[in-house]
Amino acid sequence: MFRADFHPGKSTISRRDNDPDASVLGQMASNRQRVIVWSTFGVVATLAVLCAFLIADEQRTMRAAAAAVISKPLERVAEINAAFAELRALDAQPCSATHLEALRSIAFRSAIIRDVVYQGDNAGPRCNGNIGAAASSLPSDSPDFTTETGRRIWRNVDLPLSPGVKSTLVKEGAYELLVAPEKQPATVEDGRYALSVVLLNSATGTMLVVRGADPGVAQPLFISGSTYWLRGDIISVACLPGQVTCYVLKARGLAVLMSNLMLLIFTGILAGIGVALGVASWSARGYRMRTIDALLREAVAKKELFMHYQPIVDNRTGETVSAEALMRWTLKSGESVPPAVFIPIAEANELIGKLTLLALQRVSEDFGDFLRTHKNFKISVNVVPADMMDSSFHQSLQHHFVEAGIAPTQLAFELTERTSARLESAVTVMLELGGRGHEIYIDDFGTGYANLSYLSDLKVDKIKLDKKFTDTVGTGTLRERIVPSVIELARELGVEIIVEGVESSAQVEYFRDRGVHLLQGWFYGRPLAAEALIRTLEAAQAPSNASPWAGQFRRFAEVCCGEES
Repeated sequence: MFRADFHPGKSTISRRDNDPDASVLGQMASNRQRVIVWSTFGVVATLAVLCAFLIADEQRTMRAAAAAVISKPLERVAEINAAFAELRALDAQPCSATHLEALRSIAFRSAIIRDVVYQGDNAGPRCNGNIGAAASSLPSDSPDFTTETGRRIWRNVDLPLSPGVKSTLVKEGAYELLVAPEKQPATVEDGRYALSVVLLNSATGTMLVVRGADPGVAQPLFISGSTYWLRGDIISVACLPGQVTCYVLKARGLAVLMSNLMLLIFTGILAGIGVALGVASWSARGYRMRTIDALLREAVAKKELFMHYQPIVDNRTGETVSAEALMRWTLKSGESVPPAVFIPIAEANELIGKLTLLALQRVSEDFGDFLRTHKNFKISVNVVPADMMDSSFHQSLQHHFVEAGIAPTQLAFELTERTSARLESAVTVMLELGGRGHEIYIDDFGTGYANLSYLSDLKVDKIKLDKKFTDTVGTGTLRERIVPSVIELARELGVEIIVEGVESSAQVEYFRDRGVHLLQGWFYGRPLAAEALIRTLEAAQAPSNASPWAGQFRRFAEVCCGEES
């Protein structure tokens, strides 16, 4: 009861208020009211704050998912642009043998281009790389979409030799590219987000939905990197350069909250137990969330990432001749974050250069003494062209290797860049590093832009055949039939091959029979900490050790370490 309601001597109520027991009961009732009011306020405030956190976290997650969705299309556009640039530069009689060979070469080197077609003006010649001069007819109707630059696009076009195999036809000038349709991005396969792909022409106001449902977003809202709360939905947009193609991820706001229903209920119960401000303060502290990129920034700043090393073996002798340095990250909780997760995040947040500098420091610390006493051993480090053009990279080389007495021939660089333009921009620096004695490798060969046409220009020493090709050994697939051609062409160019992902004796024999002797994979050993690998190498070199090193290493790796590469 409130003090204003107390009037002595006027009523039974007033006399009861003078009763000690009644006063206690009244005070208890008053406290209960205050607790209910403040607890209700605390529950509402806490749930509102938590819902805001959940929505904000979902928006961050969606932005990361949209960035992942657009990564492959960016590569596709770059590859298509590069193909058209090469076609525009052709100086050969249309549909001649030389011209047809050039068309076939472009299709062969590409992972997404299935065929290249030439169509002369009016009644001019028509030919394509697969069929030759007798090219079959391709769509003559109006294109599904025309870009601002005049490039025309037809969807769901049959391949001339494969009816029912759908492709996307992209026409520019006299040339047409038949491009494999995009695959469903891995980030949306679980159905968490609805994906729509939209083609835009801002000059004409044309908008064409080519995948998924109409996202219900007006054209002015198609701004790459934006995230919106629109009519109860969370929408994240990622567009290719020029805003031609936009990828729209949509999540139901209510569904996001319902997926965290138990969390909301539990938090509401906790908030109702105590005083509103105390509960709100506890809730704010207990539900601070940090995204993985924030954790990575902290880990890089504190140099918490470390290296493991996977051996590269000469299958003629079983000797480990070098090792690849692989970065590892373990959270304070003990959970390991795979490189396939944190490396793309580092690239997206411009942290990859700092990771490279940390890798050089770790290699010097881990293997410095061993390299100074074993001059024939080599460590390879993954880099991107941007690293090579950074002055900090060269300062780190000088400090951690040159001044430490480690020969340049003992440190190789594995280029992992997937963009051809950046590879070309780093040619001068790569030549300079090669002149000092460093070897240059092309990593994951066959999956990116570093194909055979670049090898002579880049002056690389070795290519690392991607595990996707190694896995085809014995399968009889088209990709397996390509492997001998790659080996032969690399041999003609004087480029040595390192085979990645070797896991069986059949694969070892396959490449040995074809004169390829540098192999890397779980057949020889999983990545190890530097101390473990050095102990194994020194044990293998001991005069008393008569058994083959490869078998020793495999047994050792299986017993001591269960890591994935």
